[in-house]
Amino acid sequence: MNIIGKIFVFAVFVMSLVFMSFSVAVYSTHTNWREEIERTADQVQAGKPLGYKAQLTEAKKERETLTNQINALTQRVAEKEASRDQIVAKLQTALEQKDKELRDLREKKESRENEREQAQTELTATRAELEKVTKTVDDLRSQIRGMQAKVDEQVDRTAKLAGDLHEKESFLEIATERKKQLEKQVASARELLKLHGLAIDSLPRDHVPAIDGMVTAVADDAVEVTLGGDDGVQAGHFLEVWRDDEYPGRVQVISVKPDRCVGRVVPEFRRGIIQPGDRVATRLKA
Repeated sequence: MNIIGKIFVFAVFVMSLVFMSFSVAVYSTHTNWREEIERTADQVQAGKPLGYKAQLTEAKKERETLTNQINALTQRVAEKEASRDQIVAKLQTALEQKDKELRDLREKKESRENEREQAQTELTATRAELEKVTKTVDDLRSQIRGMQAKVDEQVDRTAKLAGDLHEKESFLEIATERKKQLEKQVASARELLKLHGLAIDSLPRDHVPAIDGMVTAVADDAVEVTLGGDDGVQAGHFLEVWRDDEYPGRVQVISVKPDRCVGRVVPEFRRGIIQPGDRVATRLKA
């Protein structure tokens, strides 16, 4: 036997070992599929696994159970979806209502904004008008104060003139009364002179008795003194006024009463202001 024969013998031996290993492996892994399929739960309790037929039955039961659960869950899902649809519908309705309310609020807001802008414009115009009116009022107040000052001045002047008028009316009343008295006296004197065969034109008119008195009141150019008809003073007589060493002026008698008379200051002899308390005399003593 040559070397090639030996090689082939060795190769056959090796292949035999390989096929024998495959045979052992196949035998060890051989399964009785019929027995496996028909194995029941009792065999399972004996320690053997459940057969495929029993597994199929259990799987069918489990599928039916799962199918029922799926149907129940599907029904629940449908109910949930219906409830969800109702809730969504309600939410949609509420959302639409809120959208409408929002639109209304926006419209109201725009209206309020327009009203606010209009009110702001009117307020600005009113403020400008108020400032103008305030300025006008201030000007009128200034004018009123000026006019009030003038009115007060006129009132004071009117009051003074009223006082002067009242005093002049008093003097006029005194003069009128004195005139009546003098007319009566003149009439009596004429009758008396006529009885004695004398005329009034023959008497001296410039005879003035030497007497003196005091100034009791002064009003403008009118002066009242304490000399009267009982002292021999007559209308037209002149009275000299003095104060210590001063000579304020001369007064001409215009009305006479028994105990006093009223005279007017002669402008040509005015040398000062005649005041109550000044002395008067028909003749100044040297």
